[in-house]
Amino acid sequence: MLVLSAITILTTMIVEFAYNTNVNYNLALNERDRLKAYYLAKSGYSFMLLELKFDKVFRKIVETQNLSQYLGDTAQLPLCQQFPLSTGMIRAVFTGGGLAGLMSGEGGESDGAEGDEELGEKVESMQKRVGAFAEKTAEEFLEFEGDFDGECIDEGTKFNLNGFAGLSKKPAAEGKQSPFDEYKKYFYRFLSKPQYELLFEKSELTETDIIDSIGDWIDSDGDINQFDGRRGGAERSTYDRLDLPYSIRNGRLLTILEAYLIDGVIDTWFSPLQDLFTVYGDGKVNVCIASRDLVESLIFRYIDSNPDFPPVRMEDQEEVDRLYNAVMDGCSQGGSGDQLAGNIESALNTAIGIELPPEEEGGQAEQTQTVAVKFSTFITSETRYFTLKLAGQYMDTTVRIQAVLDIKEDNPKKWKVLYWHIY
Repeated sequence: MLVLSAITILTTMIVEFAYNTNVNYNLALNERDRLKAYYLAKSGYSFMLLELKFDKVFRKIVETQNLSQYLGDTAQLPLCQQFPLSTGMIRAVFTGGGLAGLMSGEGGESDGAEGDEELGEKVESMQKRVGAFAEKTAEEFLEFEGDFDGECIDEGTKFNLNGFAGLSKKPAAEGKQSPFDEYKKYFYRFLSKPQYELLFEKSELTETDIIDSIGDWIDSDGDINQFDGRRGGAERSTYDRLDLPYSIRNGRLLTILEAYLIDGVIDTWFSPLQDLFTVYGDGKVNVCIASRDLVESLIFRYIDSNPDFPPVRMEDQEEVDRLYNAVMDGCSQGGSGDQLAGNIESALNTAIGIELPPEEEGGQAEQTQTVAVKFSTFITSETRYFTLKLAGQYMDTTVRIQAVLDIKEDNPKKWKVLYWHIY
């Protein structure tokens, strides 16, 4: 009996030891795979910085050589968007594999048959243009295990939630709305697009309530400022009633995720639209590469800010299309900085029916129309703030990095990292 008990105890110990050893071994393998995937993502980050560096050089060449008149609106597109970074794509072109995982959605799921078919056509087209030297060079570069890819997003193509900061609540003239209320109306036009209606129905919230809450969080005073310009009670009362343990910032949002602290900002509507918003920059929009929804909303903001303009049928989609196309025509004329902004503004004014005669000798001719606020004050061609989304994949493990950079300086070593998230 003693011998049998000893054998049983020894057998149990051996099985337990073998099990623990196997668990630790697999944990070590997972950590190794995650570490390799992380450094692959960091490699993607380094390559993306290189693309952004050359983008600055490219833009200077375009400006000094006046090449934008030939490149049209593509001159405004960052190089990191014109030439996406993906070793998976390179492997697919040169070796016939490597697209699985990274080239699908966030969770590794396919984006659908239509997207897969389009991607396959692009790969097949590139394979036909590949030369022997390029193929050999690519094979030498890809002599490592795993893959990485990345994308860059110009924050100037998004709606800026911090645009409420510093806006006056007093009308500039009798009969006009205040700049604060005009920005609310601009925000409302953006959120009230038909494709977003279902999101707000599911959340049981109205766009106006959400906009009021966001505006109150960012403005400097402690009063509730309602959509129609009226003032309610203290902002703090809303958060006290919800028993929330934090105070209202009454200042700029520091990150986009901080918006979740605001009353009414919930996953039901905000998560699907989160990539449409930013908290970086001065609120000006790079209209040449921004989404159509944002550009249309900005056109309406321009018209609302100038009550003396000729009537515009904003409910007529053909009229909206005509104004949007005018902005795109202005972008295609090329130019940079103030010149580009002037081209866009001039094209839009012509489409609206605004006639502003050129300057004459001895002064400026009398204007036939009054422009209280210029469209050029709403737009920019500067690409300063970028969100970088990187992914590294090794075996079945994927590590993703999201970073926001301020690339104002010419020297990449002086670029500021405003946000860094690993997941």
